[in-house]
Amino acid sequence: MQTNKLTASALLICTCVIWGIQPMFAKFVVREMSPIPMVSIRYTIVALTLFAMLAWRGEKLLPPRRTWPALFTMGILGVCINNVTQFTGLQYSTVTNFTIIATLTPIVTALLSFVLIHERLHRLQWLGICSSLCGALYLLSNGSLAAILTLSFNIGDVLFFTSQVAWALYSIIVVRIIDDVSPFAIVAWSGLLGSLTTAASAAYLGHFELPSLLSPLALFVIFAGGLIAMIFWNKGTGIVGPSQAAVFMNIMPLVGIVCGVLFLDEQLLISQAIGGVLILGGVYLTTQY
Repeated sequence: MQTNKLTASALLICTCVIWGIQPMFAKFVVREMSPIPMVSIRYTIVALTLFAMLAWRGEKLLPPRRTWPALFTMGILGVCINNVTQFTGLQYSTVTNFTIIATLTPIVTALLSFVLIHERLHRLQWLGICSSLCGALYLLSNGSLAAILTLSFNIGDVLFFTSQVAWALYSIIVVRIIDDVSPFAIVAWSGLLGSLTTAASAAYLGHFELPSLLSPLALFVIFAGGLIAMIFWNKGTGIVGPSQAAVFMNIMPLVGIVCGVLFLDEQLLISQAIGGVLILGGVYLTTQY
């Protein structure tokens, strides 16, 4: 059991480091191509690669029929909503803001677990949730009371928050089917279903255009952030559960902020620092109980 937990920790740490670096690369990639075709291409390639690996290993390709609704829902949440809103948000906001907002995942996961599966929360956990939500609101409004009263937030930051809600739901569903479907198959089927849905929706609205060439940065986003990280995340989450896995996402802001400051000339503002402290403090209280 201890060895399994150490393995899960290593997988989740690697995942969060990759995802901490990924927004910096995606910031450049969304200048080359729109987020919707990038997300669709990303998960189509990921899914086909994984199907080939599953066939080579002689594993069963079709998952049990009872898991299809969950896989389709995960495709909508993990691909259509999480990725599209994340990459679209990077067109309007900063890498630093994204990585700070990403730390809300444990809070969102705890709240959704309370609502959906009636998980009991300690009073200090509720205090942590309130602290993190206040920090998120402070960050979204750039510390402006007027922005809060008029609900005038940066659209990019709102999209980042939406992506974290989708990811928290995705992580909860993973635990329900991890015993029936392998991590490879989960990523493959949810990725394929999500990418096809994304492409079909975009084509129907007339916003789908394939690029002529994929840059090295786009390949990193596709394979490292999509293929490798998703397998690591599902495997680690299957061992320790969604709430514990979400704690590791606190690594992301450290990596993201360093990348944004060093390579994108972003500045760490007072509102970001205050919001980050409130969020991380709330995450600490929530996850310690």
